Amino acid sequence: MIEFPTYPKQLVHGREESQRILFLCPDSESNPTELCLALFGSQILMHRMQRDESGDALAGAAFLFVYAAETPNALRDIIGGHQAKTNAPVLVAQKSNVVKTAHLVTELLGRARNAGSLAAAPSFSEVAENQDNAAGMAEMIGISGADLWNEPLPEIILVDEDGNTIHASHQLQDYRAEYTCRYVLAHFHDNINRDKMAEMVNLSPGYFSNLFRSEVGMSFSDYLIQVRVENAKSLLRRFDLSVEAISKKCGFNSLAHFSRTFKDRCGLSPLKYRKSPHAVG
Repeated sequence: MIEFPTYPKQLVHGREESQRILFLCPDSESNPTELCLALFGSQILMHRMQRDESGDALAGAAFLFVYAAETPNALRDIIGGHQAKTNAPVLVAQKSNVVKTAHLVTELLGRARNAGSLAAAPSFSEVAENQDNAAGMAEMIGISGADLWNEPLPEIILVDEDGNTIHASHQLQDYRAEYTCRYVLAHFHDNINRDKMAEMVNLSPGYFSNLFRSEVGMSFSDYLIQVRVENAKSLLRRFDLSVEAISKKCGFNSLAHFSRTFKDRCGLSPLKYRKSPHAVG
């Protein structure tokens, strides 16, 4: 059970109490305490629920948050028992969307002024019907998952300064690295950088850089730039867009920066690439 003492209180039987959520994760999770701190910040209180513990504490939970790195067949039965006790909305998050789902929970808890202001708890049948939704259960309470890349991670290949070919890993074990890749793939055209992404996943910039490189196989900046370049290559096949327009669509802050970066990565300027056979197809 996670308690949020710094958030607006909720009214329970006429008295104010801190808002709480019930957090479930697999037994295989090596450090659930660290996971909770990474997702929800340091200003939380945690209590590990015992199997025979009274259900009174569960009844006050605002959300049932389920982190399922994988989705076993028995998950619905497991959730069903807890949801019946909490009578609260259920959010199921996998690696690709757990950070987004945690942000959603804290945003809603932060807006709440009393227990009645939270979203009405859906029935378990609604939970089951939405179990395979790519955005976890976020859409059940009106938040779309469209701002994350929901397809399998694409092939991202980088040739470094020494001529070595580096393939970004597709099988990411850490949810923060996977969230970052999916966010970049959906928002490469925005003004994003290492520090902003580190803040989004509750890590220091230095720790984030080391984690991302270890998981993905290349630095965050190289991954971001390569995603932008690959998208620019696709857009250069379209002759209805100017090179300058493409540079803006791909998140480069100037045409000069785009041209220099593209030539470094592809061996040709954007204009020459557009005229070359590479751009046909």
